[in-house]
Amino acid sequence: MEVLPSSSSMTLKGRNLIPPAPGGAKLNYTVLIGETPCSVTVSESQLLCEPPNLTGQYKVVVQVGGLHVSPGAVHIMSDSLLTLPAIVSIAAGGGLLLIIVILVLIAYKRKSRENDLTLKRLQMQMDNLESRVALECKEAFAELQTDINELTSDLDRAGIPHLDYRTYAMRVLFPGIEDHPVLRELEVSGNGQQNVEKALKLFGQLINNKVFLLTFIRTLEMQRSFSMRDRGNVASLIMTALQGRLEYATDVLKHLLSDLIDRNLESKNHPKLLLRR
Repeated sequence: MEVLPSSSSMTLKGRNLIPPAPGGAKLNYTVLIGETPCSVTVSESQLLCEPPNLTGQYKVVVQVGGLHVSPGAVHIMSDSLLTLPAIVSIAAGGGLLLIIVILVLIAYKRKSRENDLTLKRLQMQMDNLESRVALECKEAFAELQTDINELTSDLDRAGIPHLDYRTYAMRVLFPGIEDHPVLRELEVSGNGQQNVEKALKLFGQLINNKVFLLTFIRTLEMQRSFSMRDRGNVASLIMTALQGRLEYATDVLKHLLSDLIDRNLESKNHPKLLLRR
């Protein structure tokens, strides 16, 4: 069985298809595809048949005179690669895709319009905020200028107010405490006072040893019960004891600050927590 496209010609080969005949007569060939004849062109060695507009499988019959010969069957295929259902499916898919594209474009246009409106609204809010800030700054500057003029006139009359170093140091180291124990004499009598004074003197010598002081502070900080309030109180007491050796106290603070920075980098704490009191 041969497979042919509907637009192709079918060739049937043979020999001596145009034999000599008296009077120059020719044989009359008829080729049937199924029951439909096709247009035949005859040569010495082949029959060229133009198949009719058919599709499907058919039996081929060649008739010449009273002879009927069937060389086989032929399967004729449509020239169109797409069947009607396939064409309908493609058209439906294309229409659906077009609808989806249109919907996407509409949604994009609406989203763009909403974004433009939001941007304009934000721009208006920023302009209003800028105007309010400018107005507030102008009013604040006017008030500040008035306050400066008043303060200048007060200073011209009374001079710059200041505190003595003792009062300033107490307010910085022990804020809110007017009568701190460091301002009073020891309330220990007899041999107990001598022992306490001796112990404080020896402890003062230890505090003036950098290795001891750093180890002492680090050991206190390792205690879980050592709260931030306790740290502030101990730091204030140590700075009170080291008022006469501020260079030494500054050197110790540098070491402690370096340790604090290293710990914060390792634990990745917030930078604002670095310099808590």
